[in-house]
Amino acid sequence: MADDMATPLRSRLDTLLDGLAVQGAVVKALLLRDLQKRFGRHNIGYLWVIGEPLLLASVITLLHQLATHGEKSHGIAPFTFILTGYCLFMVFRSATTRADAVLHGSETLLYHRMITPLDIMLGQAILDFLAAISALLLLQALGIVLGLSEFPARPIYLIGAVFLLGWFSFAVSLLVATYAYRYPLVERLVHPATYFSGPLSGAMFSMSILPSSVRNFMAWNPMMSMFEMARYGQFQHASDHWLYPLYVIAVTAFLTFWGLIEIRRVRREIHVP
Repeated sequence: MADDMATPLRSRLDTLLDGLAVQGAVVKALLLRDLQKRFGRHNIGYLWVIGEPLLLASVITLLHQLATHGEKSHGIAPFTFILTGYCLFMVFRSATTRADAVLHGSETLLYHRMITPLDIMLGQAILDFLAAISALLLLQALGIVLGLSEFPARPIYLIGAVFLLGWFSFAVSLLVATYAYRYPLVERLVHPATYFSGPLSGAMFSMSILPSSVRNFMAWNPMMSMFEMARYGQFQHASDHWLYPLYVIAVTAFLTFWGLIEIRRVRREIHVP
């Protein structure tokens, strides 16, 4: 009897694993396609994956370093503070700004039955995530060598914040992609919205400098908690008072569920050429 029950369960597990393997191969192929489409083999070729965010992050970080004359505030180096915040914000910005037209630009790919809109979104999100994090690691290493930065004080918190922000950015990108496909106005509003999200995300400031009334409002912003977690992981003197990981996970899980429903629904509206 036990063997009879185990056989269907084993069969379902094998089917699931086979399906995951196929989808993994599809996402990998889409990632490589997006990599070649966006960067190609011209000039420095695929190095632009890191080079583009590296240039942006280095310029912003250098400007703040010069503006503050490299002086630490409460034991926090300005170079590392801005570098951590800006590189992580690039994960969110890249995911959302590229999502607005991704479905329109990938309709022909859906001619292949194995490819779904979710696969397309996953491939793009992984590429943008790896690009921004690679820029952070390279500039962080350079800062340590030059004495402008230091090793993370609590690496687990920093890694956790990075992956939470990547997950959150992917969830938001699903919603942006689906609603931008349906409503042209949303596509027009995505880029201006990212300009406002930068100052409100907490990437360039900490909760400690805000008035108490503003802190209570900003505490509801899940991105603020993610950046506070990243700073707590990076700096020894950072505070853990404004960390709400369970709240962030709950909000991100809800947005992911919503996004998965919408991306599945929009598949029926896409007319394959």
